[in-house]
Amino acid sequence: MKAITAIYDHLAVALTTDPLLLLAAAAATFDPFWDEFEDDIDYDTDPLTIALQVTRGAFPDLYADAIERLRAGVPYAELDRLLCRGISAKGIPIDDLETIGWGIPLVALGIELEDPQFYAVHSDLLPILAPFGIDIPEGETYHIDVPEAIRQVSGAIAHSLHEQTDPALQQVSWLFGWLFSCTGNSLVDYSDEMLGEIPPLSWSKEDIAFAVEMIEEADGIMHDAMAGLDILKTTPDLMTTLERHIATLYRELKQKGKLNEQSIRLEWTGPSGSTERAAVADAQFLLVRGDAA
Repeated sequence: MKAITAIYDHLAVALTTDPLLLLAAAAATFDPFWDEFEDDIDYDTDPLTIALQVTRGAFPDLYADAIERLRAGVPYAELDRLLCRGISAKGIPIDDLETIGWGIPLVALGIELEDPQFYAVHSDLLPILAPFGIDIPEGETYHIDVPEAIRQVSGAIAHSLHEQTDPALQQVSWLFGWLFSCTGNSLVDYSDEMLGEIPPLSWSKEDIAFAVEMIEEADGIMHDAMAGLDILKTTPDLMTTLERHIATLYRELKQKGKLNEQSIRLEWTGPSGSTERAAVADAQFLLVRGDAA
């Protein structure tokens, strides 16, 4: 027994004096998965293991904190909350580690004007969409017809508003960019169904950086879009101007088959009362935010 104790003491002394052993002990303490996580992420494994591998590569501070809690024996639920809060604070909202195995979670903010359920939920938008000619038939229906002409006119309206120097008019442009899916940001333009058809982003550093940029931009666009909605609802003169410009664009489209930016000019009066003029884009215009992702 004394011999075993002596060997243990000898090893303990050697561990504190040998630099290589000290390094190995430190690695085992602070990075217990240093060898397991050398390969690509296995998305078929359990959510906590994926979360540890993700944070080890992308968010080392979260990984270190999680390992410390893991060694302290905290329950899974606490680790789940810790990692979800930490990853969300890095710019990628996540509520449950169960979703981490599907790749970076992204929320689609886009709408489908062809879906009757949209109008049931957002009936307040009907007065704004009506001037474009979107007709909501009475009774049960499974599809709303949104002709290409509506897309062309709405894109021209959004572009014209976006070209104004009045920040309020630019916010209204983001409202129409969201409604007609022409902002250039996939999260704002795509519905859940559309986003589901795209392969999810991986937890690589490059994809994480791209996702954070896209999420931040989408949040900014939606903030402006909702502000634009309030502006349009509370500025009757602007709504009247909008209706007049939509009618003008439809006449131009009917007469010439396309919208010619050289022959049409739209004047807008912002909430401040100032009048601005901008050219209309052609029929193929796609509104894109300056830093669109």
